[in-house]
Amino acid sequence: MKAALLYGPRDVRVIDVPKPSVGPLEALVKVKICMTSGTTVKQYARGYPGRGYPHGFGYEWAGEIVEVGEGVDKSLIGKKCISFAPEYACNSCFFCIRGQSNLCAQTGHALDKVRCEVDEPEKGKVSGYFKEYTKEKISELYILPEHMHIDDACQIPYVAYAIHGHKILRINPGDYVACVGAGAMGVIQMMLAHLKGAKTIAIDVNEDRLDFAKKVGAADFVIKAKNAHEAKMALKDLNINNGWGPDIVIEAVGLPQTYEEAVELVRRGGQVLLYGGIPEGAKVTFDTYRLHYDEIAVFGSSGVTMEDVIRARNLVEWGTVKPSIFITDRFPLIKIKEALELHLQGKGIKFAIIP
Repeated sequence: MKAALLYGPRDVRVIDVPKPSVGPLEALVKVKICMTSGTTVKQYARGYPGRGYPHGFGYEWAGEIVEVGEGVDKSLIGKKCISFAPEYACNSCFFCIRGQSNLCAQTGHALDKVRCEVDEPEKGKVSGYFKEYTKEKISELYILPEHMHIDDACQIPYVAYAIHGHKILRINPGDYVACVGAGAMGVIQMMLAHLKGAKTIAIDVNEDRLDFAKKVGAADFVIKAKNAHEAKMALKDLNINNGWGPDIVIEAVGLPQTYEEAVELVRRGGQVLLYGGIPEGAKVTFDTYRLHYDEIAVFGSSGVTMEDVIRARNLVEWGTVKPSIFITDRFPLIKIKEALELHLQGKGIKFAIIP
């Protein structure tokens, strides 16, 4: 089968690897779609903590069960599905027993500094879902309802990550929520803010993305600005909170500069969510006087819990959120590099890879 693996920064190769065989309580799934995202593009451009080369990537996927192992109901063959366990947790460590399974001490970023996992494509070990087939535990698959399209279903994890960040914030009806970055994650963040009765402001340098945020109804106001000064002037012109600025600012870019801008833009007594991931070792500078005397609350957000995934699944299943609107174009697996480069250059929102 074909699979896309990273062999270095911006070095993606589509190669032949052994097709997986299923064991008891497992299913072989034909991957029907896997999306590019901010995370996969950063992984493509600069690597990912805890991952050596080569390794597979891509986590927003949906597929169809084509084979099942012993102990699995054969009537599931032909059913559309997604993985229902995007984050693995031990469920017994200090963090897991406190409901913070996204910070599990046994998995994820907690071990990034002491591990360097690599795939072994010649043995059929390929992580991620930019590939034709995947072997999954049946207990970790969610069978899609007939009415749910795979274009929406594959992005449930993406919605879950946004929901996790929103759990940290206190968003009240009538609040102004500004999002620095109007890509797919920024748009989802604003959609979720709307569900809580907030008004939203999209801030970006990319006019096409601002137009998209406005067109799909995610942004009540849009601001094209290349720095905090320009954004501040525009916010004052809009008279947001009588000139004091937004109640909440969500950073959805992942750059030290935009981290600093988010803190500059929020009103006194406001909240800032630093969502976008930045490279390890990157430094930012904040005015500590403002943080202290203006009572600015600054939060980080990483990963998801199963609770977040269930909430995201419900929102997508009910049609409250339709992430399929983010698909700018579709590419076959062999053209994945072209799709990643377009995404990296901001020439679209997200791209569907069809293995």
